[in-house]
Amino acid sequence: MKCTLVALIGLCCFWYTNAAHFTVTDQVFFDISIGDVKAGRIVIGLFGQDVPKTVDNFKTLATTGVSGKSYSGGDVISGNGLGSISKFGDSFPDENFKAKHGAAGFLSMANSGQDTNGSQFFITLIPTPWLDGKHVVFGKVIEGMEVLMTIGSTKTDNGDKPLKRVVIEKSGIVPLASTFQVSDDPHDWWSWVKAVSLPLSLSVSIIAILQYFNSQIKVSD
Repeated sequence: MKCTLVALIGLCCFWYTNAAHFTVTDQVFFDISIGDVKAGRIVIGLFGQDVPKTVDNFKTLATTGVSGKSYSGGDVISGNGLGSISKFGDSFPDENFKAKHGAAGFLSMANSGQDTNGSQFFITLIPTPWLDGKHVVFGKVIEGMEVLMTIGSTKTDNGDKPLKRVVIEKSGIVPLASTFQVSDDPHDWWSWVKAVSLPLSLSVSIIAILQYFNSQIKVSD
């Protein structure tokens, strides 16, 4: 029994020391509704030290927005998921690919190729290593993974559009007393426990897909 416990502790230490760690410098929140029913709040920690330009762009969109526009997955141009713009113009370059898509809950930039970052983003529902080196990861869900998983389990049509409207009713900054670190460790057991607390049928459907964050943000004039 003691040997097993020592081995388990050693394995956990190995996972921790081999995981990359990122400093959360800012936090934003999304208040989500699904089919006009409040689903809860998602709080995302942003990696401002590692990708400051990407974080600055996202914070601007999450707080100031574009007056008179609704966003579809970050699309502030056409509202249908095809348009994109940034704080710095039509697009801006990839900063780096330090953070990986190693687990559910990582916030990453959607793009149409190298150095085409704008306003569109997605949040992973499963580990997606094939996106590493192609999409810039710049944050991680700190609270509200159950809300994210509920979005991921929402039924969609053939075009992956949710049959119920998934709306970011409100977004903004969550005050941060001090910076803290998170890792890209896929063996984040607390997040795993929260995720598998969902009904098994939902968990199975989530494992099968990676959906872009098909949502709309209401921005007041």
